[in-house]
Amino acid sequence: MTIRDSMDRTTLTRKLKQRALDEGFDFVGVARAEPLHRHRAALATWLEGDRHATMAWLARDPEMRSDPGRLLEGCLSVVVLAMNYWPGEQRARTLEARARVALYARGRDYHRVVREKLKRLAAWLTESSGLAARAFVDTGPVLERGWAEQAGVGWIGKNANLLTRELGSWLLLGEILTVAELEPDGGPHADHCGTCTACLDACPTGAIVEAGVIDSNLCISYWTIEHRGEVPEERRAGNGDWIFGCDVCQDVCPWNQQFARETGNDRFSFRDDLRGLDPEAILAMDEATFRARYSGTSLMRAKWEGMRRNACIVLGNRGQESAVPVLARALEDADAVVRSHAAWALGRVGGPEALGALGRREPPGPR
Repeated sequence: MTIRDSMDRTTLTRKLKQRALDEGFDFVGVARAEPLHRHRAALATWLEGDRHATMAWLARDPEMRSDPGRLLEGCLSVVVLAMNYWPGEQRARTLEARARVALYARGRDYHRVVREKLKRLAAWLTESSGLAARAFVDTGPVLERGWAEQAGVGWIGKNANLLTRELGSWLLLGEILTVAELEPDGGPHADHCGTCTACLDACPTGAIVEAGVIDSNLCISYWTIEHRGEVPEERRAGNGDWIFGCDVCQDVCPWNQQFARETGNDRFSFRDDLRGLDPEAILAMDEATFRARYSGTSLMRAKWEGMRRNACIVLGNRGQESAVPVLARALEDADAVVRSHAAWALGRVGGPEALGALGRREPPGPR
């Protein structure tokens, strides 16, 4: 098979990269579609150590994640694209008295934004080359950070995020697999973390168990977003004031502190009401209101039930008596998980009013 209209691979690669930049991507890199042996081995070790917690989908066919030929027959090239999402220091600051939300979730769901752009690029590549192309965001079985490193976009830092010297790590990734043979970039990218251990030292729960390795069983982002059902009591205090995700390991990274640059346009439609969330309001919200307010945002990943559970944990960690009325009402919630977390939070708040609410909930003992 040959590239349509006799366009050579260098020209095709150059035009693809320009179109990607025109779409709003900040980085574009190309790697040959060869199995990522080192990253495949690291994934296997991570899975064997149960670092993925209850995210069973990560253990499904791990060979497919490292071999693009399993996802697209005849694949010759992997195009990695990265988009900056840092909203700037002023907009990044959580509003006082609100629970904290990870930066990427403070606007339109990035999956939708990035996917739309990737689909247009993949369609253009197929039309221009006459060869198949397939687009992925992070919901697909692709070792995206491994491919980004291989394509020379950046390196995998000690916080397990992709880091770049130009913008730090506030980046969202997407990939296009293609049968077209493109001009590869020089990779893998060199590691520039050096002796820095800022992210390991700052992680509130010690989830970065070694350089580049995150134990989901300890990670705030896992417990507030991916986990369903009860959060073990021994993990709740570690969530602190985070109601959705966590950015600590990126906040402290010197590369971010020095090189993070505000996005040039509001590509993710950042919302002031998502700079932080009122946990009492979330806990008191019915499902219809929650969906009407947050549909189309990443908060939907945690679901209504999960967000109310998270709100209880934040309120328990704050220990403020002002939260007792809403927590007391949550003792009658239809969801057993919300009820149990509300009871835990009231116990953490303590005081006559909170303990009285718990006492009224408990069935009377034997007479």
